[in-house]
Amino acid sequence: MNRRERHKQELRQRIIAATKEIADRDGWKGITIRKVAEQIEYSPPTIYEYFENKDALLFQLLKDGFHLLYLDLAKAKAENNETPQQTLYAMAKAYWAFAFRERELYEIMHGLAGISFGTQNTPEEPVRVFFILRDAIEACMNVETKDLDGEVDLFWSNLHGMISLTIQGRMKGGQERAEMLIDRMVELYVKAWG
Repeated sequence: MNRRERHKQELRQRIIAATKEIADRDGWKGITIRKVAEQIEYSPPTIYEYFENKDALLFQLLKDGFHLLYLDLAKAKAENNETPQQTLYAMAKAYWAFAFRERELYEIMHGLAGISFGTQNTPEEPVRVFFILRDAIEACMNVETKDLDGEVDLFWSNLHGMISLTIQGRMKGGQERAEMLIDRMVELYVKAWG
C-alpha cells in the first residue's frame, strides 16, 4: 500500500473513531457530519469523500459493532466450552456486557432504520453473530425442532428485550435484577430444549 492509500485508510479510521466518540459523548442521534469534521479538524466535504452521508457512516458503525460483538461471543465460547449450557450462559453474559460497555454503539446496531436482517441484504457482521448464537443454541438442544432459526430469534429477542428495557430504566430492580433474570431466561430456554 502506498503512502496516499495509507493516508486515506488512516483518515477513514479517524472519521469512524470520531463518530464513535461523538456517539459516546452526545448519543448517536447527536452525530452530524459537521461535528465529525470538527472533531478530526477537517471540513465537512472531506467526510463526504469517504461516506455518502450520515446514514452511511452510521451503517459502518453498525457493522463495526456487530464485528466487535462477534469477537466477544467467540471469546466467551472458546473460554467456556465444558458443556453446551455453560457456553450459552457465557455467551449471553458476554452479549449483556457488550451492550452496557458499548451502549451507544449497541443502540446504533439496533436503532438504524432500513437495515434488513434475515434477508440477502443483511450485512455479514450481524449474520456472523446470528450463526455463532445458532451454533451454541443447537448444541443445547436435545429435542428436535423444525425451526432452529426461530429458536435463535426467540432467544436473541428476549436477550435484546431485557437489555433494551434495562437501558431505558424500565426494569424493576435495574441492571442488577435484570442480570439475574438473564440467568433465569437462559435456564428456562435450556430446560425447554431438553
